[in-house]
Amino acid sequence: MNFNTHYTINQQQMVIKINEQLKSLGAVSRVGDDCFSDDVGRDILTGKACYAFDDQLNKMWKFLFGDEVLCNIPEAAWSATYNAEDTALMAKIKLRMYSTDLKHHNITSTTIAASLNKSTSAISQIINGKYKASPTKHLHEIWALIEPIQLGRQPAADVVLSKKNIVIRYGDIPFIKTSISNLMSIACNQAKDRRRFSVFAGQAGLGKTISLNEYCKANSEAILLRGSEQTTSKQIIDQLCRALALPKSSSTPKDMEKIIYALQDSERLIILDEADKCKPNALDPLRTISDNARVGVTLVGNNQLVDKLKTQERFELIASRVCFWPKPMGQVSVEDIKTLFVELTQGTLNLQDETDKWWIWLHKRVEGNARELVENLLPHLLKFASGNADAPSKKVDRLLVNSIFSTVLNKPAI
Repeated sequence: MNFNTHYTINQQQMVIKINEQLKSLGAVSRVGDDCFSDDVGRDILTGKACYAFDDQLNKMWKFLFGDEVLCNIPEAAWSATYNAEDTALMAKIKLRMYSTDLKHHNITSTTIAASLNKSTSAISQIINGKYKASPTKHLHEIWALIEPIQLGRQPAADVVLSKKNIVIRYGDIPFIKTSISNLMSIACNQAKDRRRFSVFAGQAGLGKTISLNEYCKANSEAILLRGSEQTTSKQIIDQLCRALALPKSSSTPKDMEKIIYALQDSERLIILDEADKCKPNALDPLRTISDNARVGVTLVGNNQLVDKLKTQERFELIASRVCFWPKPMGQVSVEDIKTLFVELTQGTLNLQDETDKWWIWLHKRVEGNARELVENLLPHLLKFASGNADAPSKKVDRLLVNSIFSTVLNKPAI
């Protein structure tokens, strides 16, 4: 290559190394950075630039080689042990190594070497075409570690999975006991025993509703009402009449009398889920029924429920009757995240790391939200494992989890 006189010797060597690397990776457009493909970039790489280009040349270098110094970059010629398939896979590995998500996690030859129990120099030789023996097996092992996730992939016809195929979907998720369900039981039992109100509030996705359903299965005396944006005092009365098998009358006051009579000193419990969503007058009949029938009432909802009861004057009479009112829950615990993960996957996923550090990171990744873990992450992890012939050797790690969040939920890596 003939260089313009503006190029220093160091710049000429940098351009030669960059061109060798780009050739090994295929078309320039595949590298994924505009600094290579604009007019200035093309002039720099063909030795024709006749203006200050230090910044762009350094940007190209950093994109391909990071902080590696010029003298440490090997020549691009391959060892004779590499066949066409090997060089193609090596190019895929290099492209993947330059991807943003791998760089974010500081995935390097050193970390790959540690995962495969090999020396860093051996991994560097393999992915740079300098390995003297056949690299095929090692290249496939490296690719299995860093391969980007492909969602929705179906198992090949000849793949026989050694572990059970678990499907997680809304409505069919088994109940797993957590700190949320334990506290929910305490709130319900307090209201029932004291014949007063209790309040359980928390962010969406903590497992409040599934915990209520399980409590009612175990406690047949509990009456579970479902609230919504359309729920008024009349709907509350209607739901109670149906739950108690009481015939409807022509007047709401008469229905109230029947309900109070049916519940009088019965030791039963009324639970209203999604209480925060209901119309303001929806809670009024519950106060009257609780006072006159001497039964407990548990109100469950998001954090807005606490704001309503504490700040709005019309709810003062209910707030004064609350006997159990724990602090609103923002997240489930790290232990809950671990329990849900382990119980729901039934040991079908291999973890790269099972230390406390991993579970703390996973808790942060799902923002302490049970729904984010159970309904968003786990189904895709299980689907990936069941549809990937390499799944037994592809362990679940931060990279894989972040890839799912990026692909499914458009959320950045953490």
